[in-house]
Amino acid sequence: MSDTYFRVRLSNVSTPKEQEVTNFCFSHKALGLSEVLSFTQPDLTYDPSLISRQALELDVFFESRPTDDFFNGLKENFSEVRCATSEEESKDWLEEWKKGFVAFKLIGKVWVVPSWLPKPPEAEIEIKIDPGMAFGTGTHATTKMASYFINKIATEYPNEIKNWTACDVGTGTAILAVLAEKLGYGLITGVEIDVEARRKARENCELNQTQHVEITNLQLDELREQYDVVVANIIDGVLIRLQKDLLRITKPGGHLFLTGILQERDNLFFEKFIEANPLKVIKRIQKDEWVGYWVQRV
Repeated sequence: MSDTYFRVRLSNVSTPKEQEVTNFCFSHKALGLSEVLSFTQPDLTYDPSLISRQALELDVFFESRPTDDFFNGLKENFSEVRCATSEEESKDWLEEWKKGFVAFKLIGKVWVVPSWLPKPPEAEIEIKIDPGMAFGTGTHATTKMASYFINKIATEYPNEIKNWTACDVGTGTAILAVLAEKLGYGLITGVEIDVEARRKARENCELNQTQHVEITNLQLDELREQYDVVVANIIDGVLIRLQKDLLRITKPGGHLFLTGILQERDNLFFEKFIEANPLKVIKRIQKDEWVGYWVQRV
């Protein structure tokens, strides 16, 4: 494999010409091609939306610098298209990706350890994580706040916790569900809308040899049980949208952990969720630009 590869960034490609430009690139030995996309998150739901453009931007990859025939042909056939080239270092992308993950203390005695690394000597309790494509490796501020709440309630109710059921809504990699089992919670249900994330969550549960965690195929509105503890590490706009179901599955007197609230929208969230429902605020915490609430259903 070559130590470098070449990328050609094509700008101002009209949509009608996209296929023609693509065919031209592959006819000149392009290895691959990808569209450069831009996203925005304009509203409370925080769901990313694609920014539409009149013209496309394409990255075209070559093993070596394209010949002059490529550039001359591009100029002759697609005079409106602008191009820029860059030579980049070839890498083992899997190994590069792994370098971004290290073992770290999550909360209390619990450490998160990537599946390919050994357990650190100082880690009393270990959660093995294979991140894959799912959100939730434990490093994000909202995950840390949810972990704090899960640990805090376990220390405050050490005798009761083993008989309590918990539900992790939007479980992702299942790191919070696994944490709950490690801290002695009873039966734990993980709910996740994304099929690939559910698969990864089950793999991580198997990796940690969990005995009391179920990653269900049911969605939140399909759950019929009520839980002593409900964890919802989800962005605030979605929490507001799901509030009826979140309260429905929380037992009277049960505890609900709400993380993923942006500080700039905290007042609105408090009005729309906390004040609008029969809830008692036990604790509010803030980390970076994020806010988390521990509330109790009354």
